[in-house]
Amino acid sequence: MEPTPSTARIAMKWGAISGIVTAVFSISYQALNMMPDDPMKANMGWGLLTNFLQIGFTVLVLVLAMREFRTHNEGYISFGQGVGIAALTGAVWGVLSAGLILIYTQFIDNSAQEKTLRALRNAYEERGMTEEQTETAMRFVTLMTNPGFSFVMTILTGVIVGTVLGLIVAAVVKRDRPMFA
Repeated sequence: MEPTPSTARIAMKWGAISGIVTAVFSISYQALNMMPDDPMKANMGWGLLTNFLQIGFTVLVLVLAMREFRTHNEGYISFGQGVGIAALTGAVWGVLSAGLILIYTQFIDNSAQEKTLRALRNAYEERGMTEEQTETAMRFVTLMTNPGFSFVMTILTGVIVGTVLGLIVAAVVKRDRPMFA
């Protein structure tokens, strides 16, 4: 009987792949100026499509990671191993994609945050918000778009989304060893 393969090695591999692909996609989205002029509409149209594609891509990566582990583990993977792979894959994805996006937004194109804030201010004013309401909203948005906060939230999102989707994928992909084999 071969030793159980490392869940960490497989999760690191697939987390790195998904982190790089996601960062390239996100940076391309910004660099090609595909963000809508009104950030309030970011989850409509193309934004909604990209969100669904991202979820589909994440599920695909988790399935591939768990299937690779199962292949190296004599065809077996427990539910716990699958969820562990998914959570660690999500964490690696979060760290790598957040890091690459942070490098891009801070050192290559540091105007992304300014464009977003300017567009949001215009959107708030067009909706008839008072100056006081706009300033309050802008303080909150400035905090949320802070590079450090975004970095931490991307990592947490990676772990949470990886784990939640991993629960579903692991339930489908799992194949327990027979008890008396």
